[in-house]
Amino acid sequence: MNIKQLSLILTSSIFAFGGINAHAATSADITLTGTVDQDCSVSLDASSYTLNLVAGESDSTVANVTEVCNDADGYTIAFSSANSGVLQNDDNPGQQKNYSISYGTGSGSIDSEGLDQGRSVNYASFTAGNSVPLRLNLSAHTGGVLAAGNWSDTITVSIASL
Repeated sequence: MNIKQLSLILTSSIFAFGGINAHAATSADITLTGTVDQDCSVSLDASSYTLNLVAGESDSTVANVTEVCNDADGYTIAFSSANSGVLQNDDNPGQQKNYSISYGTGSGSIDSEGLDQGRSVNYASFTAGNSVPLRLNLSAHTGGVLAAGNWSDTITVSIASL
């Protein structure tokens, strides 16, 4: 082997190992990440409630609302009414009775308010399953004849993250 061949072998070895002064790292990082999908849902333990239209209702629990929302910023529970907060007689929609709802406790709760406009309650943190009663007030019927037939309204309960 001549000097030219030895120089070529030595040069190839230096490039293969990253140079004569190459050092191994003393530390390295790995970033761990994961994702949790947002879960905001609401359910009711009842799909209907029969009201006493003559005697009325006083703070009657018509359903328990189970709230689930894992958004760390919190969430909103909203209520709306198909008939703008009145019970209507199916045979004569002009015959109507107002009612009010209550929901939650403390500041930001709904306390005996009509559903002539949407109502909502905000929560500042997440929950794994908050169960809250939806209560209803309906005045007793006084004077005159109450029209026969079915009286109804539909309350929609919805949840949204903040």
